[in-house]
Amino acid sequence: MSSRSRTVRATVWGFLVGGTAGFSLGLLLAPDEGRQLRRRVAYLLDRWAADLSGVLDRLESPSNESSAARARADALVADAREQAARLLDEADALIADARSRRPASDRPADTGAAAPQA
Repeated sequence: MSSRSRTVRATVWGFLVGGTAGFSLGLLLAPDEGRQLRRRVAYLLDRWAADLSGVLDRLESPSNESSAARARADALVADAREQAARLLDEADALIADARSRRPASDRPADTGAAAPQA
């Protein structure tokens, strides 16, 4: 887990715990009537839920900047793979051509044993 995600997680937990503590103290110390208090609590809970939902959505969704960078990186990797495949094909063709041009006397006998190195 990265340092940034730990920091975000700790921050979110801090807000939740602090909000809950403040909310509880507010309920205990508030001089409002029951009905008015319930309306205010419902309103605050709806607002906090919407705010928290928005924050979580922003944290979970990748930003346009990072997705564009990811797309560029993927394109570069694909291009590098294509170039590497072409180079390997060219090298194989050159090796095959060199083998075909080699005189028969230089070719190792096909006895299954490796030819001695000079």
